Amino acid sequence: MSADICVPAAGMLEVGARDAAKVERWIAECGGVAVWGCLDMADPGRQFLTPVHLTDGSPARPPHWSASDRPERVVTGVSQVEVVERREARRLRIAVRRGAYGLRLKLTDASSARLRRALECAGEGSTYAFEGNEAVVYAVERRMPLAEWLAAHPEARAV
Repeated sequence: MSADICVPAAGMLEVGARDAAKVERWIAECGGVAVWGCLDMADPGRQFLTPVHLTDGSPARPPHWSASDRPERVVTGVSQVEVVERREARRLRIAVRRGAYGLRLKLTDASSARLRRALECAGEGSTYAFEGNEAVVYAVERRMPLAEWLAAHPEARAV
């Protein structure tokens, strides 16, 4: 139920291509998309998506222990959703160290600086993910309104 999501200031909900058809179905059949925030201080920017109502008509519950009690936002129209397609821009070798209390691993200062520079070079809206001892930087390749993206990818609705 989670997705890679970002809510820009303009008010558009950005979703990845893999979640586009699901989001459209939730808007059409389940009353919209509930956007939940994250209360975990270690991951404050994380967000979760769920349908507003479940198939039996009951309201959706928080999807994860770290999700807020109520959705931060409810999206009810496809015009409020934008599909963002990303491509791999760069892979960086990283080094990690123990966190302050030894409970988490953190990037070393040098790895953090390299990752920040790579994100800046990849452009606005770029993200990253960790794979083993590498950080993979993804750049935005294309942005499209949800309705336009679904028209260009009719096979997505069949899923």
